[in-house]
Amino acid sequence: MTEGAIYESFSTDHFKVKAYDCGNGHMELTASRMLGWREMNLDRIAMENLLETMQARVDDPEEQAKRAENNAKRAATRAKKRVRQLCKAMGVDTMLTLTYKVNQQDLALTKRHLREFNRRILRILPDFGFVAAFERQQRGAWHVHMATRRIPESLADRNRQNAVRFKSYEVIRRIWRSVVGDLGGNIDVARRKFHSRKSAAQIASYIAKYIVKDYAEGEKWSNRWTKYGEGSVPEPEVLGIVNGPLEAIEVAYALIPPGCRIAVGRLDRWKDWFVLHTEPDLASMHGA
Repeated sequence: MTEGAIYESFSTDHFKVKAYDCGNGHMELTASRMLGWREMNLDRIAMENLLETMQARVDDPEEQAKRAENNAKRAATRAKKRVRQLCKAMGVDTMLTLTYKVNQQDLALTKRHLREFNRRILRILPDFGFVAAFERQQRGAWHVHMATRRIPESLADRNRQNAVRFKSYEVIRRIWRSVVGDLGGNIDVARRKFHSRKSAAQIASYIAKYIVKDYAEGEKWSNRWTKYGEGSVPEPEVLGIVNGPLEAIEVAYALIPPGCRIAVGRLDRWKDWFVLHTEPDLASMHGA
């Protein structure tokens, strides 16, 4: 609305196509229907009535609650997207879940434990990096879902020659337990063969889903996840404007990088947006 005029939006047949290149074959292509704006042809009385109705909705407590809920959902969705893209940009390939034996319900304490855990891990894995999401268990206790980079099968004391090597996950588990002390800790690792990890896209999707889970519990969604290490969310590249969803889909498919497969491809039921996510085709790379 501008002074003396009110505008309404309407759907056009144009779609804006954007791409996020997260590296290593991970690309996210999106196409969304664009809106147009036109001035509403209202006389003075009709305009006054419309403005009164709009103001009443602004002041309505139920409408305020709905706006707050929608704002929380949008914030959670933005955080989910950021976490997903960070996981891909960092090239994560391993999932860890840090838990407590006791019913530890202090989120601030969990965050302090995670910082100390990271500080100690860096002594043995200087390149350690992760994206982590905090989730409350049904009993109320907090635990941490962590996506991290490749962890070696074994670790040894680098300050000693011919040092005995230990299974890396056992060392990591002992470090977490030393941090939480009497609260009792454990680290769960997906029971998969060492060379059979999930893809970065799969782990990214798994971690990101916790960002929107139970979003009504808190307002500061940036506090429900954290990261450490190299890796940043890429800026989107606007590829252009096309006519209709079919042309948007054709553009997206034409941009699939060589040696990659489609991880996600979805057109919404109203045909207002389309998304296409790619990832390296590991099966073809290894001749499987």
